[in-house]
Amino acid sequence: MDYEFISPPDSLPPLHEHPDYVKGMAYIEAGQWQQAVEMLQLLHKIYPDEAELKELLDEAQMRVTMARFQPARKSKRGRRHRTRRLLAGALVTIISALLLYAAYELWINPLLVQELRLRQVTRLRSLADEAIVAGDYTQARQALEQLQEILPKDPETKAALSRIEEAEKLSALYQEAEALIATGSWDQALETLTELQSLDAQYRDLPQLLQVVQEAQELDKQFQAAEEAFAQGDWAEAVAGYEVLQQANISFKFEEIQARLFESQLKYGQMLLTEGGTDPAQVSEALEHVSAALKVRPMDSEALDERRLAETYLAALTSGDRDQTIELLQTIYDQRPDYAGQAAAQLLYTNLLTRADAFLQTDNKAAALDDYQTAATLSVEDPSEAQEKLSELK
Repeated sequence: MDYEFISPPDSLPPLHEHPDYVKGMAYIEAGQWQQAVEMLQLLHKIYPDEAELKELLDEAQMRVTMARFQPARKSKRGRRHRTRRLLAGALVTIISALLLYAAYELWINPLLVQELRLRQVTRLRSLADEAIVAGDYTQARQALEQLQEILPKDPETKAALSRIEEAEKLSALYQEAEALIATGSWDQALETLTELQSLDAQYRDLPQLLQVVQEAQELDKQFQAAEEAFAQGDWAEAVAGYEVLQQANISFKFEEIQARLFESQLKYGQMLLTEGGTDPAQVSEALEHVSAALKVRPMDSEALDERRLAETYLAALTSGDRDQTIELLQTIYDQRPDYAGQAAAQLLYTNLLTRADAFLQTDNKAAALDDYQTAATLSVEDPSEAQEKLSELK
């Protein structure tokens, strides 16, 4: 008898799906017990541990044995016996199937369910751990909540959810502090970081961040004081405040402080020139502040003009040559008649009168007349002396 190729054990299909099983059952239903025995014996070699197969084989062998002792004639009684035997075989098959199903439900299925459940629990724990490491607390919470549905009384899951809640709170406070720092809200940032410190003093870079915010808070206070001095026109105080800030932390509000420092230095120098009159020391100090402003903005035209005039004025104040002094002062007056609070104009006026008087003493009437004429036209508080001398000479 020819048989189909028997597959290797590692690729066997389930018993009920094996083609020889199907043939064997067909032989049984047809009452061909000898063929059924041969087919079932072949299957038994392939599936030696199948209890159902063993029972079917025993039943078929019993039928073959009984058939040997039965007469060959066909009678109604014989047909009834065969029918009974078929029914008995079917009943045995059904009972065997029920027993197998009961065994599956009682032992195999619970083990499969338990294994599936264990795999799901392991997967969810791994997913939660990975999400926590990545800082994805939303994903971690979702995984743990699914795990809690499977293991509602698991203390480890409950503790992990509690840790997630704490981590979410810490993360939210940290992000809030970062946003406040970005907007320069130092007082609020410090308050938020202090709350974070009370929960976890070593969270991320909290100690360093606290130090940065505390320093920035102190710098901000100094900045506000400098700003107040600037708003009130207290240029000396403003310059001092902004310079202290730059020395403390060059990166703190750098652009803003540079702009303020330039304007404060320039305004302070101009103020000293206005108030200093003809004091060379004060003019020299004013020149220093104007030069300091130019260090911030070297190409600023206003500051450049201010330095040039201050240098000219200082040269006029310190010159021992009257003609040179008059020439320098005249240059300043031509550009800015009210320079140094009109002190430059007044000094020019005085020097012109003095030189004119000297010209008269040497009978240089024409030169004296020119100086008196120039002096009489200057924007000074009282040009009457020059005007009187001019009238006398005419």
